[in-house]
Amino acid sequence: MSQKRNRSVITGVAAVLAAGLVAGGVALTAQRGADDPVLGGTAVSVVPSATAGGGATKDGTVTITRTGPDLPGDAVLDRCDRSTRETVARYDTEALGTVVLQCGNSGQGYEHIRVRHTADWEDVVTGHGSRDWDDAMLTAVQSALEAPATGYPQDAGDGKVCFAAPVRFDDGSRPAAEPFVRVIVSATTDRVITAFPTSDGGC
Repeated sequence: MSQKRNRSVITGVAAVLAAGLVAGGVALTAQRGADDPVLGGTAVSVVPSATAGGGATKDGTVTITRTGPDLPGDAVLDRCDRSTRETVARYDTEALGTVVLQCGNSGQGYEHIRVRHTADWEDVVTGHGSRDWDDAMLTAVQSALEAPATGYPQDAGDGKVCFAAPVRFDDGSRPAAEPFVRVIVSATTDRVITAFPTSDGGC
């Protein structure tokens, strides 16, 4: 496993609908800050979504393959040495448009997830094949954002929206202690703030 794994962050960068976002029946109004990167601008390099090795069913269930490529890969994580705003993964969502996972810092993105939730994600994959914690995390984030269950996203307050989904592996088994994932996205910056396994299935 690469020593660079501790340097990546997930961030979401895309324009929120000017009229506001309707999430779970609640209208959210979003404004972009002056320092937020603009999609297509020089501050953010866009990379393909972390698509290999997983997916979601029509009911919003995240499916993690037990073997597969190392995500996001050293080439992607090397960008985090240059800037916390470099993109680790990009997601096309129906509710928010383009959302990105940036390298980030202690408060958001890949670095936040690595520092705060590596052990949680390692508990998910232990005994379920050879994938690393971030292989499972990236698969879960992509599935939850791009193929959400009915009723998601939901308003999480303070300009944030929440996606949640059940998690299973490609052999049909489920993580024992925390069989769900929760993903929190900033509706004002379109960045993934955090993603973590949880024992309950809601937001």
